[in-house]
Amino acid sequence: MSEIDKQRIENYFKGEYSSEEEKYLGNAFTEASNVEALKAILKKQWDESFTEDADNHQLDHILYKLNYQINASKPKEVKPPVIRLITWYARIAAILLIPLLVYTGIVWHQKNQVATTEGWAEMSAPRGSRIKFTLPDGSFGWLNSGSTIKYALNFNQNREVQLSGQAFFDVNHQEDNKFVVKTKYLDIEDKGTAFDVAAYENEDQVEVTLERGSVLLKDDKIVAPIEMKPNEQINYNTTNQKFTKTIVTAQNISAWKEGKLVLRKASLDELAKQLSRWYNVEVKTNDLKDTSFRYRATFENENLEEVLRLLKITSPLKVKIEERVKQADGSFSKQKILLSIK
Repeated sequence: MSEIDKQRIENYFKGEYSSEEEKYLGNAFTEASNVEALKAILKKQWDESFTEDADNHQLDHILYKLNYQINASKPKEVKPPVIRLITWYARIAAILLIPLLVYTGIVWHQKNQVATTEGWAEMSAPRGSRIKFTLPDGSFGWLNSGSTIKYALNFNQNREVQLSGQAFFDVNHQEDNKFVVKTKYLDIEDKGTAFDVAAYENEDQVEVTLERGSVLLKDDKIVAPIEMKPNEQINYNTTNQKFTKTIVTAQNISAWKEGKLVLRKASLDELAKQLSRWYNVEVKTNDLKDTSFRYRATFENENLEEVLRLLKITSPLKVKIEERVKQADGSFSKQKILLSIK
């Protein structure tokens, strides 16, 4: 190998390096003829890192500080005499080890990058529950009942989240690193934002509600991205591929994360779906009658029986609760409820 490029190595120690310089460093440290030159460069780096020790070549006080921190919570012990022998020779040994450590770190980093790119993390909210989550970049949010998010382990380099179900996101905006929520039919790109997305795979619509900031809705079938403003809600019908925009109070839409069951002009079918997810029961509807009635209500910390009782009082709702059946394994079948219009 030709003469060592000292500047490249110094840049690496400063954290100012590219993938090419990283590769160069790996090659430099594996070339036997570079040992003496590398030792001189690394000794210089070491001395610059510990200038207060450069004259007397002592590491004792540093070692004692580390030893004190490690054993601060333990009973005091007499320091072994051998510690006093650690002087300039210890520094030389450390310098000789640095090339191996640096090269090992580079190889591990390169392999780890590949590994983390292929790995995924997944979080789910079981039916009947809501969970709060935090992402590696500091963004956070909530998952609604029966929902799942998935993201690559190298998330800080590629901030994409795959969502199935409903989630609220409060995004840590980074101007040069976009944040995207991908659903089966739509991509939602953050612009410094708090927003709610409902995208259950067994339903024919995706609902996006913006609370703060701005988002862009993207899809292969959209000619130009749709930009949303606060308190706007866009409903995308996946069957006819049409968008509907309405003005709402965004905080009411995401009230579910605070334990509130909110019905907003819900049809009988929508009511059945919300009750099914919220209480982890099986709710079906009788669609033989007129279902044009819309349900509006907010429930907080109410059990299923009380919610059904109040709905029957305030709307033309008929409820039939089926008996739970004991199964062969000793467990009982899921609660089944039939809703219909009186």
